[in-house]
Amino acid sequence: MTKKFTMAFALFGFAVANPATAATTLEYNSAPTSEFTYGSGNDYSPANAAVLTSDNVELALRFHQTFTAAPASDSSGVYSFALGTDPLSFDWSILGDTSSALISMTNLLTGTSTSYDPFFFGNDNATNGSGAAQNSFRLNWAGIGYDPDVNNTYSVNLTSGSNSLTTYAKLGTGAVTTAAVPEPSTWAMMLLGFGFVGGAMRSAKRQQKLGVSYA
Repeated sequence: MTKKFTMAFALFGFAVANPATAATTLEYNSAPTSEFTYGSGNDYSPANAAVLTSDNVELALRFHQTFTAAPASDSSGVYSFALGTDPLSFDWSILGDTSSALISMTNLLTGTSTSYDPFFFGNDNATNGSGAAQNSFRLNWAGIGYDPDVNNTYSVNLTSGSNSLTTYAKLGTGAVTTAAVPEPSTWAMMLLGFGFVGGAMRSAKRQQKLGVSYA
């Protein structure tokens, strides 16, 4: 009896000292509890947003043709658009923890990427009636080479504290995966490196010949 009581007490103590980590959920084609209500004309329905929630934050992201309701994404958060869709925007929302907030945009075809802090002084963000910070951004303002007439995929990542959410905008058939072509400066460094290797090998052979002796 004593052993059972001691064991139960120990397990209780462990549970108290190690509370279960808060659950984090991610849903696509959902609507944030804070809704998109900043500015005017952004309360599209259905919201069709990717929504991540945890114990201290709610993040939401969606892509859409500017001034048009967002289409539904697939089960991986990929929004598909026809070639020629321009301009293309994404909406973001953060409710709760806004520490270390960062928005990163990437051109998956070229690898070009840029990031900005939406809460840095001067950057646009608005607070809606639910207390969420929100705004939109156009991909052709991002400086990542947005071209509506090229098959490509663009990603946007929204981070706040330890929470991160990513969605994708696919134009046409999406990004064409090709091997990266080295820049001219990279070629020069590679050729210089080959030259050094060749010189070292010739020097080693010369030393090897000089070291041979005959009895």
